[in-house]
Amino acid sequence: MGVMEIKMQFVSAIIKQGYRVASGQALEGHDQRFNRDGGTIRLQIPEFKKRGLDFDAYFGGAADEAYVVGTLGCNIAPYAMTILKPEFSFTTVRWTDKFDNEIPNFAENFFLSPAGIEFEGVRYKALLYIPDPSTKPGYFHPPTMIEVIAQKIPDIAYGHGVTLFYNRDAIGIKLANPSSSSRPTP
Repeated sequence: MGVMEIKMQFVSAIIKQGYRVASGQALEGHDQRFNRDGGTIRLQIPEFKKRGLDFDAYFGGAADEAYVVGTLGCNIAPYAMTILKPEFSFTTVRWTDKFDNEIPNFAENFFLSPAGIEFEGVRYKALLYIPDPSTKPGYFHPPTMIEVIAQKIPDIAYGHGVTLFYNRDAIGIKLANPSSSSRPTP
């Protein structure tokens, strides 16, 4: 069997603050129920591992040392992302019971795709993290915002420019339709 060719593309992005729920650092006015747990990503990691995506193995180390246990919000405007055929597709992931009063038997679908993020000339291993909008309970981002889980990146901050490298067979990037999202942004 031959080696699968991955067709990488790139897009420029600006790091933008999101809701900070994924990292467990949600501010007042946003959903803080996951702050004590260290964020939603920390709760989802064991469920992803059960389904074949071991973050420690992928990033080469322990969770607190190898990658950010949260997401980087990457604004790719004027472009928008579409989901094509991501490498990892997980359905009905029951990673918390904290929504059960609002949504009985809550479960969420996720798409993840191996990627790279370059900052100040250094490329870091990353995953594009895409909760399925049809099952996501809240904190919606516009299609011009991509959430990225990455190796720790020294000195990165809101407003910094980065380059995202992604598999064009897994994720589509195209010019955004200005009216494509009526959902609020952080």
